[in-house]
Amino acid sequence: MNPSQYLILVVDDIPQNLQTIGTLLEKQGYDTTFATSGKQALQRLQTLKPDLILLDLRMPDMNGLEVCQILKADSQFKDIPVIFLTAERNNDFHLEAFAVGAADYIIKPFQPREVIARIQNQLTNIELRRQLQFRNQKLKQEIKIRRQAELNLIQAKEHAERANQAKGIFLANMSHELRSPLNAILGFTQLLTKAENLTPKQQETLKIVYRSGEHLLALINDILDLSKIESGNIILNKTAIDLLELCREIEEMLGFKAQEKGLILKIKIATLVPRYIESDRLKLRQVLINLITNAIKFTEVGTVSLNIDYINELDIESDDEGYLILAVSDTGIGIAPQELSLLFQPFIQTQAGQQATEGTGLGLVISRKYVQLLGGDIDVTSQVGSGTTFQFEIPVRSLASLPNPSQTLEACPGDRPILSLAPHAAPYRILIADDRPSNTHLLEELLTPVGFQVKTAANGSEAIAQWQDFQPHLIWMDLKMPEIDGYAASRYIRQQEAQQNPPFPTKIIALSASVSSQQQHLALEAGCDDFLSKPFVEAEIFAKIKQHLKIEYIYRPETPQNPTPRMSDRSRLLCLDDMKQMSTVWIETLKQAILALDIDLISTIIADINPEKPDLAQSIREHIDNFEYDPVLKAIANCTSSIQD
Repeated sequence: MNPSQYLILVVDDIPQNLQTIGTLLEKQGYDTTFATSGKQALQRLQTLKPDLILLDLRMPDMNGLEVCQILKADSQFKDIPVIFLTAERNNDFHLEAFAVGAADYIIKPFQPREVIARIQNQLTNIELRRQLQFRNQKLKQEIKIRRQAELNLIQAKEHAERANQAKGIFLANMSHELRSPLNAILGFTQLLTKAENLTPKQQETLKIVYRSGEHLLALINDILDLSKIESGNIILNKTAIDLLELCREIEEMLGFKAQEKGLILKIKIATLVPRYIESDRLKLRQVLINLITNAIKFTEVGTVSLNIDYINELDIESDDEGYLILAVSDTGIGIAPQELSLLFQPFIQTQAGQQATEGTGLGLVISRKYVQLLGGDIDVTSQVGSGTTFQFEIPVRSLASLPNPSQTLEACPGDRPILSLAPHAAPYRILIADDRPSNTHLLEELLTPVGFQVKTAANGSEAIAQWQDFQPHLIWMDLKMPEIDGYAASRYIRQQEAQQNPPFPTKIIALSASVSSQQQHLALEAGCDDFLSKPFVEAEIFAKIKQHLKIEYIYRPETPQNPTPRMSDRSRLLCLDDMKQMSTVWIETLKQAILALDIDLISTIIADINPEKPDLAQSIREHIDNFEYDPVLKAIANCTSSIQD
């Protein structure tokens, strides 16, 4: 504490006392000022504000108590501490002094050390109060700043939520507006391909139109998927997966695309990989399709490979739990090091991606989000001119088998067109409620030739009227229609049925260009029996009708040209015709190679016999390429048994 920073007012009617106290204070370094009466002291206060007042209790005209009362009643001076100087030793006077606001008192004659000590004590209290006030003020300011920041955050959050809601509404509307015309494009293209008078060039043109429509649909789905991921509407749906079947499905889907570019698509599954696992099949499938499609797109010569491995670490709780390691590699153009950081940013493409002039730049973003949801992350290594590898590992649980493998929706056999309903079938009535004529016309063209009685409605009001008059067995109900939408129409029909209690309530299948899970839930809540998103595939329409009405179809017979032998027939031919002529060493080597899933060794063994046994080599190759290992192993077992006999 620096005494020179403090001004002390000394009030006493005896000049000698003023001189004594003034000399004492000045020696200590205090700044002082004096008054010889109460009135003079109050006048001095108008021009200066002392930090402390030494006030004599007994003075003529106005005593110290009166002066103190006036000071404490004034907001400008009430906080100035007052120390009374008094010769009174009566406690009543001291109590009265404290009652009017005194901070302390000093009894005359005083000791210099006592005066200085009591003054320092009060000034220390003043300094502490000032520091406390400063800190309180600073704290108030910080609280104010923090409250403003919190308010800004709340406003920003509300703004973001409104923007996100607006984006969701926009995407939902765009989804409906884009997918609805695509439904007509893809649907009528499928209808036209059935025409028997089309030239090969026309057939090829239709295929181009259909592939272009599917590509546009894929782009729309990418944008919608990313939107759902960002809004947190994507959830994990773990199911049992046949990994071998999944790989076969991907190979069938993308193998031809690789062949068109002269590439080899290889899928290699390590020996320890369990065939059946538990994970989210749709998301895992989508990630692999995205990565392999990308690899094919950016590879001109060589191979694209999917390698799958499995590890089971000792610290995992049970032997059934482990990590599936998947790597998609290519021999393509590669990615520059400075562009690796751009791979997983939405709507941003590398230089190679821009040169490809296709895609939205969302495939890898969605893939990484899905892998993270599955419990892992994607790593990428690449070298310009030598190729790229995308690798990720995800936790999975191995299964002994698939639970209820037969519980699947029975669809139409293959791609065989439906000719008609089964003989003696009842005249099934179907109502199509959709405000877009192209959609109702498409469904009419699909259903009428098969034998269904079809009527249409352009809105919910017409749908209700047609339901009452036409009494359809099934309604294809568009959800977004004018006047009365599909939700309200479905609820009304269910309410009327609840009152009428018909023996066979009308089946209602919702049709919507939206893929929102919320809309599906609302549709089922409104009384719909099922949900199908647009654009739909012809087979899905007939499969849904078959499922809900329990009907049968007559299909166009399969073309007998080059029929493919059944799996059991091929196994028999393998053993009885050619395989039994092979040496036991060759047969055992092939068996061990298959059990180890060593594709390279299997290919070498097949290549060795191809010149002498081309049919056997081709048959084995077909099985291996289709991941049909069991029939070959059974043929080997039967062949070995036949040789031993």
